[in-house]
Amino acid sequence: MDCADDDTPLYLQLAQRLRDGIDQAAMKEGTRLPSVRILAAQHAISVSTALQALRWLETRGYIEARPRSGYFVAKRAKGGKRASGARDAKTPRGNRWARPAPELDVQARDHLAIAAAPAPATVRLDLASAETHLYPVDRFSVLLRRLAYQHRDLVGSHVRGTGYPGLRAQIARRAMQYACELDPDEIVVTNGCVEALNLALRAVARPGDVVAVESPTYFVLLQMLRALEMPIHPIPARPQAGMDIDALKDAFDRGVPIKAVVTVANGNNPLGSVASDAHKRRLVALLRERDVPLIEDDIFGDLCFGETRPRPVRSFDDAQGNVLLCGGFSKSLCPGLRLGWIAGGRFTERVKALKYTTSMATAELQQAAVAELLATGGYALHLRRLKTALQSQQRMLREAVLQYFPDGTEVTDPAGGLVLWAKLPAIDGRRRSTRTLFEQARAEGIGFAPGHLFGEGDVFDDCLRLNAGNRWTSELDAAVKRLGELAVDAMLP
Repeated sequence: MDCADDDTPLYLQLAQRLRDGIDQAAMKEGTRLPSVRILAAQHAISVSTALQALRWLETRGYIEARPRSGYFVAKRAKGGKRASGARDAKTPRGNRWARPAPELDVQARDHLAIAAAPAPATVRLDLASAETHLYPVDRFSVLLRRLAYQHRDLVGSHVRGTGYPGLRAQIARRAMQYACELDPDEIVVTNGCVEALNLALRAVARPGDVVAVESPTYFVLLQMLRALEMPIHPIPARPQAGMDIDALKDAFDRGVPIKAVVTVANGNNPLGSVASDAHKRRLVALLRERDVPLIEDDIFGDLCFGETRPRPVRSFDDAQGNVLLCGGFSKSLCPGLRLGWIAGGRFTERVKALKYTTSMATAELQQAAVAELLATGGYALHLRRLKTALQSQQRMLREAVLQYFPDGTEVTDPAGGLVLWAKLPAIDGRRRSTRTLFEQARAEGIGFAPGHLFGEGDVFDDCLRLNAGNRWTSELDAAVKRLGELAVDAMLP
């Protein structure tokens, strides 16, 4: 692509050209733009770069995506100006900024394409969340209204402290059911489990400190560590057992200066594995010997499929306070709650101080509603129904992937959680990347999470994560079939 400004990213060069073309030609609303593949061919760039340019224009109001149809010129404001919210490609809002913000790395851009940006995907296999109908939204809404009316201080008073006392007490009471002793005074309620993880990392490590994480692992955790400037040391995770403790021990023996370890022992995201009790005991003992704190993300613990809920690693800590346990209700109760918590152990006072200077406190009305659901048994009843549905959906999605994807595709058989992890077979010893497949699928309205997000470099380039939180329908079956066809095409020489 010929451009005078060689420092401008290719996708932004193309976006500028398309924007200028739309403005100069006064294209009418609904005018169809060239397809992603045609743009890539015309400008000698990759499909990924062409799609990124279109996304940039979409988020600024120049164009709109129509599932399975492509991209079209968006509605214009009166006077022929571009849609509200559109900005100049180089200097947003009338040259307010002297220089554009630094570009995000590939992982961050793809993450935002999944989690935040307006997306053409109508079949959401990219998220790790169940459909709205599987959550007690109506009951919870009634409960919120009643509490707001009966206890107006929950809305009208300034929020202080580490969380609604009733919720912290219920979290500690529920933990006793799976042999985990928590003190309500050590529990800090957070704005989602992501904030809990952020507070935990900042409580035990500093910029420059090495943090060991499972590989593959939750992509938001990886982005968080990069933002905190904490180098990542990956430890292999097994589909049936979780973190490879022998590999972790070897890293210590080789002198890797690990300052903290993060694990998702129950319902690993993306593998869906649940570590055994023996495995958890060994992990606690290994880290205790080296005085290295463990951060445990147990957000999926309540969604594991076994007869009894698996014990968190924290339950094997024997009152040492070396495990910071993070949990929440965004996956198990209502995604829109963004309600999490952390039991800080011996780091509790630092966690409390960090919470205060980060977000001060968390709104209490929703906390009170969750506390009542826990106290009355409503949460336990909901969980039984939710897990039954998720397990069935997991099975149907897995069967469809095995049926439609290329022969030799490996698929996990999760013990809990919301997702499946699939690995495409190699061709003539060559691994196939899912990055282009990700772009092709999005262009057809199908979303999934490409494997490279879940690790460092290209180690999981041939993998993808699929969400099993959707009820099985003919539309979903057709989407998985089409995704499989695209994957088969990608395997061709």
